[in-house]
Amino acid sequence: MRKYQIAILTISFSLFLGTLSAAADLQNGFMQYKWGDNISQYQELTELYAKKDVIYYSNPGESYTIDDISIEDVIFGFYKDSLFAVYISINALETYDRIKLHMKLKYGLPDTKTSTKDHLTTYKWKYKGVTIKLKTDEIEEKMKLAFYYTLLSRDLKKDNLGEIDETSFRFFPIDKTKTP
Repeated sequence: MRKYQIAILTISFSLFLGTLSAAADLQNGFMQYKWGDNISQYQELTELYAKKDVIYYSNPGESYTIDDISIEDVIFGFYKDSLFAVYISINALETYDRIKLHMKLKYGLPDTKTSTKDHLTTYKWKYKGVTIKLKTDEIEEKMKLAFYYTLLSRDLKKDNLGEIDETSFRFFPIDKTKTP
């Protein structure tokens, strides 16, 4: 009986540490991309679109993994040359549901915002300087997951550039052969 209790405690502690590790990673950035880093540090990124101080990039051909889900369409948002956001296109309802469950388990219940006029649903989590949004556009049938570095995204809104960020749905899916 005692061995069983120790095994359960060990497994629970391991899962807890894994969650803390992944959460700490998000606090610092997304995968190898660090919040606030200058674009000059990422020569592999290809520019997609620029307007004022906001520039969007992708890394065609690179894929990422979140909770055993392979993701290819990722866009990196830079404000005044510093990484402030990461956008992930979600192409299947099953993937969307898995990501939503993963986020709920990791960050708790989200704030939910629904717009019947625009047919948009947004789930929002906040975690240690990062805002996470899981969005669906029912009319366009598009879904995305977005991570925002709060410090820089707040500055972006102060400069009245927030509307630029809200249009990021238009980049998905990323067409590897042309720039939008």
